[in-house]
Amino acid sequence: MQIKKNLCPKIFGRSFQNLVNVDSPLWLKKRLLAVDQRPISSLVDITNYIMIDIGRPLHAYDAEKIVGNTLTIKEAKQGEKFFALNGNEYELDQGMLVISDNHGIDDLAGIMGGERTGVTNNTTKMFLEAAIFDPISIANTGRKLNINSDARYRFERGLDYDSPDLVMHYAASMVNTICGGTYSKIVKFELIKDIKSIIFNPDNIYKLTGVEIESQVAKSILEKLGFLITVKRDIWSIIPPPWRSDIDGVSDIVEEIIRVNGYDYIPSIKLPRKNYIAKPAMNIKHRQTSIASKTLANRGYSEVITFSFINEVMAKQFNGGIEELVLVNPISSELTHMRPSIIPTLLVAAQRNLNLGIDTLSLFEVGPIFKGDKPDDQISSISGLRLGSKVKKDWKNSSQDFDFYDVKLDVLKTLESIGVKINSLQTYENAPSYFHPGRSAILKIGQKLLANIGEIHPGITDFYGFGKSVLAFEIFHENIPIPKKLKVSRPMLKISHLQSVTREFAFVIDETTPAQKLVQIAKSTNKDLIKDVLIFDVYKGKNIPNGKKSIAIKVIIQPILETLTEDDLEKISSDLINVIDAKLSGSLRSQ
Repeated sequence: MQIKKNLCPKIFGRSFQNLVNVDSPLWLKKRLLAVDQRPISSLVDITNYIMIDIGRPLHAYDAEKIVGNTLTIKEAKQGEKFFALNGNEYELDQGMLVISDNHGIDDLAGIMGGERTGVTNNTTKMFLEAAIFDPISIANTGRKLNINSDARYRFERGLDYDSPDLVMHYAASMVNTICGGTYSKIVKFELIKDIKSIIFNPDNIYKLTGVEIESQVAKSILEKLGFLITVKRDIWSIIPPPWRSDIDGVSDIVEEIIRVNGYDYIPSIKLPRKNYIAKPAMNIKHRQTSIASKTLANRGYSEVITFSFINEVMAKQFNGGIEELVLVNPISSELTHMRPSIIPTLLVAAQRNLNLGIDTLSLFEVGPIFKGDKPDDQISSISGLRLGSKVKKDWKNSSQDFDFYDVKLDVLKTLESIGVKINSLQTYENAPSYFHPGRSAILKIGQKLLANIGEIHPGITDFYGFGKSVLAFEIFHENIPIPKKLKVSRPMLKISHLQSVTREFAFVIDETTPAQKLVQIAKSTNKDLIKDVLIFDVYKGKNIPNGKKSIAIKVIIQPILETLTEDDLEKISSDLINVIDAKLSGSLRSQ
């Protein structure tokens, strides 16, 4: 035999002649069937039985089918072919351990034998091989070729280095008893194995486990398990038995002693703790999402959980689809890209409900969206949609569908519940392209984007097969400034005993200026006394210059400590008019 020494440090072989490969005796068949092994023939059944009995794989060759007088254990070349006993052909990679004769590769060492030299019912001459193969090489080959066999299972976990000698005598005795014939002397090759000695202090037992075991008891346990122990000045030199390749250090030896001694003897103690009051599991951002979810549920939304994957077409519709977010191994051809928004998966969920005849839906989801492949590109979003009728048509009511202002109110109430000061929000029109260009908006605080709101673009709703408009929103709660203290409960209701006063104004401003901006500026002129500002009319036409519009507002003024005089009201009105003029170039409408 020629041997790849580093990958096969030990191999034994023995030849058999004048064999009669009869059916296995009944006792052998029954034992194999008891462990779900199918009896084949005596020679095959004997090798299978020994492998299961003592965990030692063997390989039997039909000696008359071996070409030449030499078996070679070597590493395969890239692209070489191997026909296995399971009827499959495998293409091998460079470095895979194989056994070959003059004809070529016939055995994938330690994993599976070849079809060409396998024993049959007509076999009269056999060569039996028992070896020690490198576990890592066997494991790598088995994984690459996806071959799972009983032999691979045992070889890749490590075998008793002394087992080939024992198993050769065991197998020869069984073959001779059942199949007759004669057998040769053992031919073998073996490298001298370095004896692994572990220096062990018995005090480590208590240090590692807290269990007090007398040294003589511990020594007796190890010796009964096959360990060789030499004692010098209370320090032990321990040699593990050859069948225990898993023993690698002091901790493994302590584990063996404790296991045999009994786990019941390990005392139960409390672990030391610096603080017995547990820290909260949820931070402010987690609490914000929880509160937002409850708020949306109270407003009629149903929470859903969808996949974070969508197809390429949907990803590009929602400003995604970049190469970095394509899945290498998608679970479906329709789930190939990480989603840039939650809205498309909500639309798919809504579409399925519509197919079932449910025509009014309010859905939301809290989950991640992905803008790139960097850690900071994964963003948490609270997204939702509404479609259908908010008021059902009956004998006294006409049908009323959800509109932009319904969803905007949902978003404002949600933001308010998680600590956002609504008066600080700025409204802009440049929503993402998947929203309707004239029926959408974004909400910001400073430069931070807090929400997108609006009707989904008609081109997208048509793509999904919706026959009506769909309203949606996205809240990016991670951009919300963290309040000093998140108010979970509502603040105490404060009611003034003084009557409120209203004043109405009509301002002429640029038609491109958002009405909401006028409202925000009006509120800011006197935050203490101006309770609310409401828009009740927007007009463009006769008596209004081109490029301008008229916005009429109702200002509600709430006295706090005392009734306001006419001078007080006049000053509030004058300040409001001056601020609108300064910031928006707005003037009072004269007619």
